Amino acid sequence: MQICILGDTHFGVRSDNPNFHSLQEKFYTNVMIPYLKENDIKVVFQMGDMFDRRKFINFNTLAECKRIFFNPLQEAGIELHTLLGNHDLYYRESLSISSTGLLLGEFDNLHMYDKPTKLKFEDTTIDVIPWICKENLEESFEFIRDSKSELCFGHFEILGFSMYKGMESHDGVSGNLFAKYEGVYSGHFHTKSDRDNIHYVGTPYELGLTIVIKKGFIYLIQILVW
Repeated sequence: MQICILGDTHFGVRSDNPNFHSLQEKFYTNVMIPYLKENDIKVVFQMGDMFDRRKFINFNTLAECKRIFFNPLQEAGIELHTLLGNHDLYYRESLSISSTGLLLGEFDNLHMYDKPTKLKFEDTTIDVIPWICKENLEESFEFIRDSKSELCFGHFEILGFSMYKGMESHDGVSGNLFAKYEGVYSGHFHTKSDRDNIHYVGTPYELGLTIVIKKGFIYLIQILVW
């Protein structure tokens, strides 16, 4: 089984600039979706920050991202899993209202995670952790502490990782929190970086990852360079 990991998409970025709509259309139409079809990949996992604006949506942006991304995935029979990132939330410290939950209910291939969840794909178990804030801090830490899963997907702010090239985060949780996992894959920081078992996947217009799950073995294949 193959899973395509897709980083922060930020539909509506740069004040809904139409030039970014065109760039996104080229990526999804010419690179990502053809790759998924050619390689019979039926699951995409998006790592949070689906939309850029936390407070409202531009209707042209919504129409465009449905046309170039959500509709083609549904028509191709590809499941789209997504966890909530900080940009998906109306309140920074609560997951109660999200753009993903309010805007994308028409897509029956979409699975949204707004609380810590354990998933199983064949013989591999994956913990899915949305944005950690005051509302879910204790729940998330307890979930991670008690878990026996191999992998963890999230939208994490981890101390010491690159937010941008040459600029490290001086805030966030310690990477030691995730030491138990074989691999941790995160959105949030837009620069791709790796340290020990933790991997920031970067933005999809620069890099995507495919995880191939087969008989308990994990293979990483670098794809979708833009």
